[in-house]
Amino acid sequence: TMSIPSGVAVIAISNGSPPSIPNPVNALSAHVRQYLQTAIVNALKDPSILAIVLVGRPDGKGVFSAGADIKEFSGNSGGSVTTSEPGGIPTLNDLAHLIEGSSKPIIAALTGACLGGGMELALAAQYRVADKSLKYGLPEVKIGLIPGAGGTQRLPRLCGVRYALDVIVRGRINCSSAEGMKCGFLDGVAKNDETVVDCAMRWASWATKLPPITLESRRLCNRSVPNDAEGMQNEDMCDFALQSCPPKRAGGESARATVESIRASFEVASFTEGMEVEKNVFNDLLYHSLQGRAYRHIFFAERSSSSGKRKSTNPLAKGKGTIGVIGAGTMGRGIAISFLKAGYGPVILLDVNAKGLGAGVKYIQQTLQIDAKKGRLSPSKLKAALACLKSSTDLSALANCDLVVEAVFENLGVKRDIFSKLDSIVKKEDALLLSNTSTLDVDAISSSLSPKRRQFCAGMHFFSPAHIMKLVEVVRGKDTSADTLETIRAVTKLIRKIPIVVGNCDGFVGNRMMHPYTTESTLTLVGHGGGEAGLTISDVDGAIGPKYFGMALGPFQVSDVAGNDIGYNIRREKGILRDPKTGQVGKNRSPGMRYTEIADEMVEKMGRLGQKVQKGWYNYDPKVGKGRKPLPSTEMQQLLDKYSKDSPSRGTKLEKDEIVQRVLFPLVNEGFKILEEGIASDPSDIDIIYLYGYGWPAYRGGPMFWADNEVGLPSVLKKLEELHAMHPGSEYFRPSEMLRDCVKKGLGVQEYVRQSKTDATKSRL
Repeated sequence: TMSIPSGVAVIAISNGSPPSIPNPVNALSAHVRQYLQTAIVNALKDPSILAIVLVGRPDGKGVFSAGADIKEFSGNSGGSVTTSEPGGIPTLNDLAHLIEGSSKPIIAALTGACLGGGMELALAAQYRVADKSLKYGLPEVKIGLIPGAGGTQRLPRLCGVRYALDVIVRGRINCSSAEGMKCGFLDGVAKNDETVVDCAMRWASWATKLPPITLESRRLCNRSVPNDAEGMQNEDMCDFALQSCPPKRAGGESARATVESIRASFEVASFTEGMEVEKNVFNDLLYHSLQGRAYRHIFFAERSSSSGKRKSTNPLAKGKGTIGVIGAGTMGRGIAISFLKAGYGPVILLDVNAKGLGAGVKYIQQTLQIDAKKGRLSPSKLKAALACLKSSTDLSALANCDLVVEAVFENLGVKRDIFSKLDSIVKKEDALLLSNTSTLDVDAISSSLSPKRRQFCAGMHFFSPAHIMKLVEVVRGKDTSADTLETIRAVTKLIRKIPIVVGNCDGFVGNRMMHPYTTESTLTLVGHGGGEAGLTISDVDGAIGPKYFGMALGPFQVSDVAGNDIGYNIRREKGILRDPKTGQVGKNRSPGMRYTEIADEMVEKMGRLGQKVQKGWYNYDPKVGKGRKPLPSTEMQQLLDKYSKDSPSRGTKLEKDEIVQRVLFPLVNEGFKILEEGIASDPSDIDIIYLYGYGWPAYRGGPMFWADNEVGLPSVLKKLEELHAMHPGSEYFRPSEMLRDCVKKGLGVQEYVRQSKTDATKSRL
């Protein structure tokens, strides 16, 4: 506590963190809560103190508080918010009640992030002021919870039910000081010539002169929820909000719970009873919601995957450097946009085809301008980005680059030729030379460089569209140095994406796991399709897609969007296609291998390449859903009839859960094999790849989390054994040894991998 001559105590949240524990966001950990309780109680006891200012840092800069320490939610206790802890450590609720019941006015001086529990403490204060850096909100719904320290009860009393629903149900984190003044959350904003602490001191001085009855009326616990300014009934607004929430089974548990808790703010008899409803709902979600556990798993997985063990000292890691992007197609354009928006420059787009290059440059300029119009890019950043965009048809233009990303089509010979030329063109010996390959061998690409350069070569696999998708697989070659990986990781974070470091193999992690998924989708369809009663293309997509399992798109829709020729070309490269001229089966299609040629024939003989030609597994009409809505195809049904005619299961429907198991269990099994081989270092990395790269539903936590926590590994193993016995020609049904070992030891996959890492560390010691 810092006492000031005016009789005001300034209490800084940041002072509660021990120096040995970095806390840049002022998370309200046990140490911080204990400190705040002691400081406030001491200030209340001190007769010379007339008012208290609660601030993030003593200088009034930086973050107020980003909320509760979420690590405390991952144990067996929710004590940080609602349940009393041993040793007298106050909960967030205890602190909020202490602040709200203060006999002296408390002014919350808000700056930077004021989120979750931080905003709930601010709501408990009698006055709130801020500067223009403030961004407040209550994002708990995004980690499967509701605000648990009075947010659902105090915000409706202060700003009305309409506003509370908007902030809490949507989990907003971007509310500004201007918005705060308009809705009544804030009492004042610092003038241009004063700090937020100066502003809070003004309010403190004024508040101390008011009669005690005023303080009583400033306590939100004493207020009732106001009527809506636009005349709508509070109850009707809650009903309307529920209509926009996802169904409970499809990830909507926490969103629906927030509405019910806000409803209690005006339906139950008292503030105390409303707080009891909030506490019970919060604890129910914390302890019993698998969806909530999935959301929190993702929260931690995302942060652990993107935080490297060491800091890169390369200037690229600080957002500085010349970037080259080879290939002006869809991927190259998106990659260039990502670097330009992050402030890198110059960014040189290169393509040997002048027409394609011109189209690429135009697309990038238009995309940046659209972003600026929508407020996603400031006018000054737009101007800088456009000025930094350069283009060339000559590889020698990349001579001074610090980082080059090659994004040409998937052909090993072409890529090796490009890297061989870069070897002599790029002047800086430590320039990063990276490939955006999605399946090819990074070591084979790297081998075309001189040996001294190979440590600076890796894969940087973006997902399409590259300027929108958040994921990047950082592919570690056998010669890639640790410093190179850390620099790529840092660069990826600066371009606002999530880096996952993976090993080098066919398809890396994401695409390797997709292979059994797409293969089995087609084989299940052909095995059970045909006739009027058989399984249809839309049956499989319906089971996997958003209306049932929850993937963003079903497997056949994904194939149509990506282009069916991509899978066809991969099968040709792998040597498993039948030669269309000779009729000879590819040398790598073994006699016992389960295979169907339906996907080959639709590309080869029917030209059904997908959405881009308005026909694939489905038909597409430019007049229906902008040409993106899948429509049933009679031609494809006839082709399915042809390929399913000899199947013993022809013309039989499967239950949705059976389709899910047949299609997704091989994907999970491949994930176990990837962990076994060290291609991925942690199950949570696989989960993040699938969440951000392949449309896995967040409320199911990722494929490995889902298999472990929702299905159960013994059930996965049993079903895989059953399917492998039925179909020995599908190697992807053969259960992984790691899966067998997990079940044998009674361990979840996350626990198994972490235990293995601990054992490996001990054996080295």
